[in-house]
Amino acid sequence: MRQKIVHVTEALGGGVLHCVVLLANRQVAAGDDVVVLHSVRTDTPPAAKLDGLFDQRVRRQVVDMRTSIGAHDIASVFRLVVALSRERADIVHLHSSKAAALGRIATRLLGMTARTIYSPHGFAFLKEDISPIKARLYLLVERALHATGGHIVACSKSELRYARMLLRRAERTSLVENAVKLDEFDHGSRSRMTEQVVVCTSARVTYQKAPWRFTSLAQRLASSNTRFVWFGDGEADAIDRWIDRDAIELSGWIAAAELRQRLPACDIFVLPSLWEGMPIALIEAQAAGLPAVASRIVGNRDVIVHGVTGFLANDDAELEHYTRRLIDDADLRARMGAAASAHARARFGDKQLFRSYVGIYRRLLTPAPSHGLPAVTPALSPEVLK
Repeated sequence: MRQKIVHVTEALGGGVLHCVVLLANRQVAAGDDVVVLHSVRTDTPPAAKLDGLFDQRVRRQVVDMRTSIGAHDIASVFRLVVALSRERADIVHLHSSKAAALGRIATRLLGMTARTIYSPHGFAFLKEDISPIKARLYLLVERALHATGGHIVACSKSELRYARMLLRRAERTSLVENAVKLDEFDHGSRSRMTEQVVVCTSARVTYQKAPWRFTSLAQRLASSNTRFVWFGDGEADAIDRWIDRDAIELSGWIAAAELRQRLPACDIFVLPSLWEGMPIALIEAQAAGLPAVASRIVGNRDVIVHGVTGFLANDDAELEHYTRRLIDDADLRARMGAAASAHARARFGDKQLFRSYVGIYRRLLTPAPSHGLPAVTPALSPEVLK
């Protein structure tokens, strides 16, 4: 059955962009009519790059939605009401907290909440760069909006637990873990012929990614046999404040395809973030066969199997301990890297992501006598699940 699916996001960059592109492209390939309504922020790629990422059959439309909260949000809701009314969507899929707030108000006004999905990609109330008062306010807003209707699809088991524990509507929550296109990674055995150990990370240089922690690691552990590389870019003041260029090689912005080519030339992936949804960068590193060391937070702990595919660190001391342990033990790196690759292939493929969303969309479109999702999922044709 051909469906009209409208994705709405205020944030079209980073992990959100990856997930929207992955899902939208799979959907149009399966015959669905797909539209992406998005705003433009500083981290949004230029239109030419977006055109190269999205299948040409995916239609994009810019709708002004600002990150800040203010009277301008009323105009944004009106724009979304007009756009959604014109598109006559079967499913409205909201991404990121701000788009979800505006979008749920718009779909409520249009009577479409029963066919609305919200993927948080990291709840706003879990951010570490906001005050406790603001975090509490964001939580109250999430509860109020979730009570009006719609379905939340968490991207990690930890995010799902928060949704069910804090939003109190467990019957309207589901789990679809983030994914990558596994066929873009070489899953053969990795053989590094150099004695130099390359420790890398991949992210925009922002407060969320705790770049000062990666810098501290590099300052303590870098040597003639160990090199630290940061794949990514950031604002000039953030780089100057948190990145020691004498200890870290900063690549600047690189395309996703180039990153996937460069990851196998590294040995260890480190992600010391303060908060996450479910980091695509970490999944990509595991798919590339890199053992990882990451902070023990929501998202990271849903990707790494501690002691098997990498290590989860509770603090800076553990972050250094586990990184040093992998630097010093080539056999351990090889074992964990192989386990990471196998784990990623079994769990984080885009086919699983697409198949799961097909099921959720179909359930939302199936009339049911009770609220929430019906208990029985309609059978899906083999063609739809390819």
